Amino acid sequence: ERVMTKRIFQSICIAAVTVLLASLVLIMGVLYDYFSRVQKEQLSAQADLAARGAADLGIDYFEGLDLGGCRISWIAADGSVLYDNMGDAGSMENHLDREEVQEALETGRGESSRYSDTLTEKLSYQARLLPDGTVIRLAASQYTAWVLLMGVLQPLLVVALLAVLLSLLLAYRLSARLVKPLNEVDL
Repeated sequence: ERVMTKRIFQSICIAAVTVLLASLVLIMGVLYDYFSRVQKEQLSAQADLAARGAADLGIDYFEGLDLGGCRISWIAADGSVLYDNMGDAGSMENHLDREEVQEALETGRGESSRYSDTLTEKLSYQARLLPDGTVIRLAASQYTAWVLLMGVLQPLLVVALLAVLLSLLLAYRLSARLVKPLNEVDL
């Protein structure tokens, strides 16, 4: 009786934990996709606003501008950096070969994502062509699955722990109910 109950209990627990883990992986994938899309849309809107501001006010637009951690660069048509809010524009390398800058020069808008060696993180870029032929480029750290996981880890662990405890309780009761009628059979 105990062996059968134990096997049923273990089978139910394994199935419950497998479903829980698969659900968590699926939820994390959906959240990562959602937050990445929202971040891209926000950066695009900020790039549109920055392009309008720089086109209207020129270099004065950048004075006192706070983009909440975004990097903004103003790039000449030849690729030289005219302004950068996080570095010395004069000492920066030419940006003409950057994918988002080339795309902006060709179509008016450009975007890309890549790993930055100087900042050691993945960045998302949005670039806009200004009427004078210069380009405004914004960059923001892109959410990684690891960062997203760290952000939701505590509530995720609480939910997972509650789900495992509930699964254990239900598995114990279900296995006992399944075995009880079998034990009462008089052979």
